[in-house]
Parts: sequence; structure tokens; C-alpha cells
Amino acid sequence: MDIKEIVARHERLRLTPLPTPLEFAPNLTALLGGPNIYIKRDDLTALAFGGNKTRKLEFLLPQAVAEGADTVITLGGLQSNWVRQTVAAARKLGMEAVVVLEGEAPQELQGNLLLDHLMGAQLRYVPDVPQDLEDQEIQGSFPITGKIAEEYRAQGRHPVLLPLGGATPLGNLGYINAVDELGSQLKAMDLQADYLIAATGTGGSQAGIECGLRLAGMETKMLGISVSRHTRPKEEEIAELCNATMEFLGCGGERFEAGQISVNYDYIGAGYGAVTEQALEAVSMAARTEGLILCHTYAGKAFAGMVDLIRKGVLTKEDTVVFFHTGGGVANFAHPELFQ
Repeated sequence: MDIKEIVARHERLRLTPLPTPLEFAPNLTALLGGPNIYIKRDDLTALAFGGNKTRKLEFLLPQAVAEGADTVITLGGLQSNWVRQTVAAARKLGMEAVVVLEGEAPQELQGNLLLDHLMGAQLRYVPDVPQDLEDQEIQGSFPITGKIAEEYRAQGRHPVLLPLGGATPLGNLGYINAVDELGSQLKAMDLQADYLIAATGTGGSQAGIECGLRLAGMETKMLGISVSRHTRPKEEEIAELCNATMEFLGCGGERFEAGQISVNYDYIGAGYGAVTEQALEAVSMAARTEGLILCHTYAGKAFAGMVDLIRKGVLTKEDTVVFFHTGGGVANFAHPELFQ
């Protein structure tokens, strides 16, 4: 089916100018001896220093606006890119924002957290969120943020809850659309991409890309680099999300199996947000070769995975690779000690 027709069926708020650039990385390509590396600059979306979540929010928020919602409530880590972009979108649309942050309140506000505060979000800290509760928030059950929504309803407010990461069939339209956008850019450059590489956290972006590739009939292989550990194999979760998305879009005949989804767990380190030497090398390499600013939590780990797969010969000189830069460089300001 035509992706543009599918996207056009759904309400959308234009929160950022698109398409984002697709740039060749000549210095990085030369340094690593191939493959030909291109960067899809989703760090350049327009909400509060940008990132991949803006694409999802364009499809997730129209219903809230139509219903007259006045407050957006969501959950994320202390340096959550999702939270920063959600707060920015809420403020842009004239809504209040309440964010539940997983962790202790820091002595200083830095990085994404500083921007959340600057934009006037109400910050609530919850230490030691169990993985099962976080998983429920991702899936839209809201065991944590739902209680806060009840508080606001009791005050006569109209809150809307957004799942952590925006990993829903509706949110996945953002990256289905991104694949269509990328396909047009590759065609204009007379290129075919062999691999797409991106960080995989909640799995929504990868699910959207997988669905987009299937709908567009592209043979490009998606390689997700996991940035955290999961209670279930991420391949299973992403396949289920892909199937739910295709059902939602009226394309239920297209089924995904876990074995068709590629997620690499070799670059996580001790867990989500954990510092790895490979990620720090990747952050430095990207900055010093191409002027790209990555963070060590998401894009840095994915970039490290790409570099290692090149060094191991999994990605060869004959390949063309597109790295989705999902943003997050703002978080570096919260950890200057890592880069000095």
C-alpha cells in the first residue's frame, strides 16, 4: 500500500519541518574503510533540540487537542529525550505538562532535566520504578501516571496520558512516514540502502521502521541496537507491536514473526544509561569526524554497535548503511565528567 495514503488517513499536527536531512559521512566512511555511511538527521527535528520522538507526537497529540485536553502526563528517565520533546510539544499546543521521572531528585538540574524545568513542566520523582510497572506504562496501562491523572480530574482538569516512548500503533505512523521520506531521499540520490541502524529502547521506532519497510516493499535490513535490558526478548515485543500496527492500519494480512526482527544486545553494558567505553569512543568519533553530537545512552550505543559491526566485517565495503541519528546530545551536559 502507498504510505502517503495511509498517513493521510490520520490526523496529524505539524510539529517540525520535514524531511530531516540525509547526509553522507565521508570522513567516517574513510576512517572505518567503508561501508558507505549516511546519517538520517532526526536529531534535527524542531522541538527543544530535536529527536526521534517528535515524529510520534505528531500523530499522538491530535486527539488530545480535539478533546480539549489541558494537561499532558507521561513517564521517563531523568534524562529522557521522550519527556523533553513531549513537554515541548505540550507547551507548543498550549497545554501543561506533568512528568514522572524515574529516579531521585538531583541537586542540580542539567541536560534534558533543565530543559523540562525551563519549559515549566511539573517534575515528580519516583525512585526505583519496577521493570514490570515501566513495561505497563509503555503498553498504555498507566499504573503510575494514571494515579496522577485522577488527581487532575478531581481538580476539574482534562489530562491526557501518553505511554512512555510513544510506542503505540498510532505513534508508529511517525516512523512509517520516516521510511517513506527516506525512500524518496535515497531515490533522489540514486542509492539503495542495505542496512538501517538505530537505537532500540521501547521498540516503537524500530517497529515503525519495520512496518514502513514492509509497506514500501524495500529490501533494506533494519538492525536495532538495544540500549537496555528487557523482561522479554525485544524481537517478540517488536513483532507484536508491528502486527498490532498493521491491524490498526487495515493491513492485517502482513504478519511479522520475531525471527524477522533483528535486535543486537551486545552494546548495553551494565544496563540502561550505563556508561560503556565503546559508547564513549563512538561519541568522540562522531564528533571529531563529522561534527555529530551523540549521547552515551541511546545514539552513542547504537553508533558503537555500527562501528563494531564494521570492524568485525559484518558490514562490508560493498554495503550502504543509513544510521538513524535519534538525537539526545543534550544529555551530555548532565555528564561533563565523561568527556573530559
